[in-house]
Amino acid sequence: MKPAKILTIIASSLLVGILYILPPFLIKQQFEVTGQPFVLNYVIHRDELIYMNRAREVYDGHWPPVDLYFDDQGKTVLNALPSLIMATFLTIFDGNVVTSYLTAIFIFSIAIFLLFFLLGNILFNRHFTWSLLFAYIGILTPIALRILNFDGA
Repeated sequence: MKPAKILTIIASSLLVGILYILPPFLIKQQFEVTGQPFVLNYVIHRDELIYMNRAREVYDGHWPPVDLYFDDQGKTVLNALPSLIMATFLTIFDGNVVTSYLTAIFIFSIAIFLLFFLLGNILFNRHFTWSLLFAYIGILTPIALRILNFDGA
């Protein structure tokens, strides 16, 4: 692959990562300028509320994470990997939940964009423009959730 195409893919993936984190980042900055506290609302992002709470438990030294919503805090069948990944980000940023969350969203949106690009390469017989367009559509629209029916509808 030509260097110009590689640079285009890298720039596109960074652009997508920035587009994902820019709105909450700017809102956070505005709150800090006015001296108000900022609390990121995880509820609007589906499952992150559960994973961040469990990740905080892992960060605090409670492994394996338990289901926080039951009185009996026994072992759970919930996947511990997402909580462990988020706890790693918490460890990197000294427990700062907002920075950890935004960094994770930035990195994972780049990774998903690249995966869509690779899938587009397979589907469109290595046609660069169509693969890039497929990656943009896949990451910036809810089409993947609709096709695979991940939203439960």
